[in-house]
Amino acid sequence: MWQHSDAVQQRVDADGNWLRKTDGKIQDLAIEREVDAMTNNESFQSHTRTVDDHSTESVGGVKKIEALGALKLLSGGSASLAAVDDLHQATGRDLNLVVGQKHNATVGGDMHERIQGLRESITSESQRLQAPKNWIGSGAVNIFQVVCDLLDLVQDMNIQLAAHQHGPTPVPGNAVAFTADAAKAALLSAKLKSVTL
Repeated sequence: MWQHSDAVQQRVDADGNWLRKTDGKIQDLAIEREVDAMTNNESFQSHTRTVDDHSTESVGGVKKIEALGALKLLSGGSASLAAVDDLHQATGRDLNLVVGQKHNATVGGDMHERIQGLRESITSESQRLQAPKNWIGSGAVNIFQVVCDLLDLVQDMNIQLAAHQHGPTPVPGNAVAFTADAAKAALLSAKLKSVTL
């Protein structure tokens, strides 16, 4: 045992356990430092670490970080977060995302969104939605299908008008135009039906 005072001492017991205690500062200076232990427990009032070059940490099991106040991860360059298995994000309040330039998202399978309230999308230039089949509307009403039905109705009306007669009078003089309009409506309806769910 080496003891300067009650607050400053260094000792080893019969089992080989070391105690180093001081009310001052302990400073280690070395070209290289290695610490090897089966279990390492550290407690601090506050903690600051400065690494002048690269820093690598390898964890063979699960790494868990708990912050009762806030957690901030900052990078002066790029930042990458990757998982071989699932990746989860959860918050009890708002999730705010700010992108300075372009936002890219690639999904290998399906993408599902469930929103309890309002979804609002505002763009200052243009918006493009592209898919082989489309559904816009409620669970029972598809706006695309409504337009398809309207085009079918316009086609039927033009066909009927082209052949319409009042008693012994002949068909309208512009029956050919009505027939052409019916063909146009049929063509537009076919185009829209091909992309409608």
